Amino acid sequence: MRGALDWARDHGVERDGERVGPAPATEEPVLVFFGDAGHIAPLLVGTHHETVQEPRCLAVDDPLRETLRGDRPSSMRSAIMAVADGAADAVVSAGSTGALMALSRHLLGMLPGVRRPAVVKTLAGEQREFRMLDLGANIGTQPVHLHQFARMGQVAATTVDQLTEPTVALLNIGSEVNKGPAEVRAAARLVDADERLRYVGFVEPDRLFRAGADIVVADGFAGNIALKSAEGAARMARFMLERELADPSPRFALAKALVGRRLRRVQQAYNPQLYNGAVLLGLAGVVVKSHGGADRDGFRSAVAQAHRALDSGLIGKLAAGI
Repeated sequence: MRGALDWARDHGVERDGERVGPAPATEEPVLVFFGDAGHIAPLLVGTHHETVQEPRCLAVDDPLRETLRGDRPSSMRSAIMAVADGAADAVVSAGSTGALMALSRHLLGMLPGVRRPAVVKTLAGEQREFRMLDLGANIGTQPVHLHQFARMGQVAATTVDQLTEPTVALLNIGSEVNKGPAEVRAAARLVDADERLRYVGFVEPDRLFRAGADIVVADGFAGNIALKSAEGAARMARFMLERELADPSPRFALAKALVGRRLRRVQQAYNPQLYNGAVLLGLAGVVVKSHGGADRDGFRSAVAQAHRALDSGLIGKLAAGI
């Protein structure tokens, strides 16, 4: 994310605690924080950053129409505007998904030919990582939308993950071709007939993490429920493991010392922060949604998602491939 110096001089920007001066000829990539500079600065002492003073957060009860018109300024809107103006390369936000999507569509616009945007996230599977979309941007999608999600997921997998022939599956309540809603069955026919896609059929929720598909496509409602159910199950598993590891008995302490490294690996496997960050595909810019409860490691993961999208040229390749 490049420096926002020219744009920032008109928006009350501080850099490493100092007012911004003239932009140097060459500029190192920096993070630009939008919010209350008084709260942000003490947390970033000794780091290379810029701060845009915009203390107002987008409230959950802010009317969407006023938010889109700009009647109610917010740090989220200012951050997205920086990308729209070319002052920043990407935006990462832990705010409301709905507001982030609506403001991004309004200020950045959609890529030509894209019917609906989709939230895509990389998840850990038994065999390998996979991408899943949509995770909540759309409810009540049509077969053509699910087909296009598969195409966008394929472009993301080949561009960012550098997979040569990524496989595509559709989330459904059964693996048989006659199972599930009519929209999902119709989407399966479209995806199967598309020679650009390597379709491997339906995947049931209980096999989501062991199906072996590189891309799993779902309606936003089903995808969001599947994701949050998995996150809840992972938190429960991690809680149970941590509770067992807290056993103070000498015998267990010895056993834990012998297999401690393996136990820590298992514990980390249930850490959702390692996979935090979901890209909003279909927008004419890089926008990453971070979980609202992300910790430092989680937010770092979300920023890394934005960097990978930028470094791979994802937006241009999506525009060419849809």
